[in-house]
Amino acid sequence: MISVVIPSLGGDLDDTLDSVNAGSICPDEIIACLPNDTHSVKDAFKYKNLTIVYAKRYGQVYQRICGFKEAKYDYVLQLDDDVVVSYNCIELLVDFLNKTHVKSAISPCWYNVDTGKPLHQIRRSGLFMSFYYWLVNGLDGYRPGKVSLAGTNFGINPVEVEIDSLNLDWQPGGCVLHKKENLILNDFYPYGGKAYSEDLMHSFLLRQSGISLFVVMKATCMTNINQRILTRKEIISDFKARLYFVRMADLSMIRMLIYYMIYIMKSVILICAFKKSNLV
Repeated sequence: MISVVIPSLGGDLDDTLDSVNAGSICPDEIIACLPNDTHSVKDAFKYKNLTIVYAKRYGQVYQRICGFKEAKYDYVLQLDDDVVVSYNCIELLVDFLNKTHVKSAISPCWYNVDTGKPLHQIRRSGLFMSFYYWLVNGLDGYRPGKVSLAGTNFGINPVEVEIDSLNLDWQPGGCVLHKKENLILNDFYPYGGKAYSEDLMHSFLLRQSGISLFVVMKATCMTNINQRILTRKEIISDFKARLYFVRMADLSMIRMLIYYMIYIMKSVILICAFKKSNLV
């Protein structure tokens, strides 16, 4: 009934695999898609429903697609290898998918595994933040679950949402349930290395193909979050990928440039403040 596809470099996936297998619905198969046979999953023999496949190429998007093509069952859960799902997460996602009357992809709410707090921030108040939201998204401003005109994304914080589910512009790719016939099987990511903005690209292509995106508030998953300032090389890679997405989705390059100008200025201020504090 359910296939779980995990693109990975291998190593210790116990937390993720244990959480998936300990749920109220246990998947029929888990496919870990590794780049090649120089990579392996620690203690893979423990998991009777685990299959290892090799993509013969590095790249999260490509590896996931290779896993999709191997999936046998009607429901396919794409999952990252650093994600822990709650006991009833998969069951809630399946139930909601079965109840929708449109072609859909369903995701849970995200929480920080270390703190237990929602992963995405709530709307920040104040005149400056209102101006910032206008700069990146015009009159619509801040909209949870939406993609801004600058090609940036607003996350879902359950504190802000009073309904059981919400229609989205984008979904974090770390945990999404699909019907097998709705999967995108072409390698849409144009660059090598870390796949920046691939969630936005994938979500756009799903919506373009007629798939509605939903989040189910009671379904939850957790991951680690490492908030830090990007390096210059990372900013360049992030910029290239986001520019590709902005052109793909016909969004505003000017607003995207403003976003990066603000991000770089903020990063410089934070770095200077950090250096100053270390000198005191």
